[in-house]
Amino acid sequence: MLVTVSRAVLLVLMLVVAINIFLTASQALDLEHREVAKIAMGAKGYVSDEVWYVDAARNILRKVFGLVPRMDVPRATLVYPDKDLAKEASKQASSYGVKVVSDLYTEIPAIYVEAKSIESIERFARATNASDIVFGWMLGDAEGINEYLNLEHPPMAKYIIALTMVLLGDRPFLWRIPSIAMGALLVILTFILTLEITRSENLALIVSALVAVDPLVRNMASIALLDIYVATLTALAMLYAVKGRLRLCAALIGFASTFKFSALLGIVPLLLYVLKRVAQTTRRFIDALFDSIYYLILTALFFTVFQVATSIPLIVYLGLDTWVNNSILNAISWHLSIKCVGEGCPQPSAPWDWFFGLNIFPLYIENGRTIAASGIVPLYAVTFILMILAPPYLAKLRPRSRDTWMLLTGLFLGYVILWLAGAKTQYSFYAVHLAPYIHMFLVSICFELADRGRLLELFNSWVKIFTYLWGVVLQLFEE
Repeated sequence: MLVTVSRAVLLVLMLVVAINIFLTASQALDLEHREVAKIAMGAKGYVSDEVWYVDAARNILRKVFGLVPRMDVPRATLVYPDKDLAKEASKQASSYGVKVVSDLYTEIPAIYVEAKSIESIERFARATNASDIVFGWMLGDAEGINEYLNLEHPPMAKYIIALTMVLLGDRPFLWRIPSIAMGALLVILTFILTLEITRSENLALIVSALVAVDPLVRNMASIALLDIYVATLTALAMLYAVKGRLRLCAALIGFASTFKFSALLGIVPLLLYVLKRVAQTTRRFIDALFDSIYYLILTALFFTVFQVATSIPLIVYLGLDTWVNNSILNAISWHLSIKCVGEGCPQPSAPWDWFFGLNIFPLYIENGRTIAASGIVPLYAVTFILMILAPPYLAKLRPRSRDTWMLLTGLFLGYVILWLAGAKTQYSFYAVHLAPYIHMFLVSICFELADRGRLLELFNSWVKIFTYLWGVVLQLFEE
């Protein structure tokens, strides 16, 4: 069914999206200013895991595609075989008409320079025996970062960041523009998805407004990480699941996995919609089983096709065997493993921690100010409790909030399954994947429970459950 939206609602939605863009763009620009101001103290401009994804994007751009970022002033990181050569090159730079912007590297022997021409930098690099020249913004300070391609994650987000470097330039704010756009699109998709489920313009506006100002969404949309892409594309996939177009949902999940494998967790809510379809038609277990297997295989096929298609440049560069081993087999093993633990590692969190603000991942820390990967904790906590309590109420009354519960619970269970499978080092910023459905479920069920009769039904359903369980306990001890 086509849902029409009034002009007034569209105007309000446009305002909500504009507010979201303003908040995320302002923060992205502020983070750039803060980091640039600290270059003399060793800052490199990257926030959190940007150092891996952005540097990998730049390396893919130059190694795989043979291109360099757009530059108003030619700049490059020169990498040397050892620190002594890097230090000596820094001393000689001025005699070659080259300015050293920063030589504060500890993990990699490198200096960051600028000159009037690319040729001047290349001539200086040859004269000082540099082993690598990386044009664009300065490399992060990590061992081997000039060779790093981030093969444990699929390439699509890096392609987009690299394209931004070519079209717009290579500096922190510009890397983040695609993330800002994804955050805005997530707000719009949340509105459309909520409207599709609830048929209420008011509820859709409330939910989209909450997503627009949610600090987790805002923070993740203001930096160049992968998860905001996954959240947005998953929302698009779930829209088609709600519409009953399950094959297209499977295709979109497969495509979203080219940004990060965690998009595959969308299979769980997809399977819940498969069960819903069977429950409304044949109601036979064998149909539910075979349909579930069909959609699992279909999603796996889409995953394979999209992974190969988007990785063709990398396959040509690396070779098929190397790509399969690193980008598929080792990547799956890496995702299911316990990664960085102990001193110097970020605090991991279990999926249920995300709802209560426990073990929060700090995205940025400066002078006591912390930008944390955490949502609106009181709302998230209430949502978690209602998510646990809601099933008996949803099963009996079958309200519209049932679909929002399926989306939220499905994705949450996906992360729980991943955690049980061995991926114990999950981080709180993964919760941006759940954020739209947290607000969607909370608003829709609270609107329903404002009806006293429905609230009593929720309460009575649990009274009946506990009464039955108590009767079972008593029967165990009766003579």
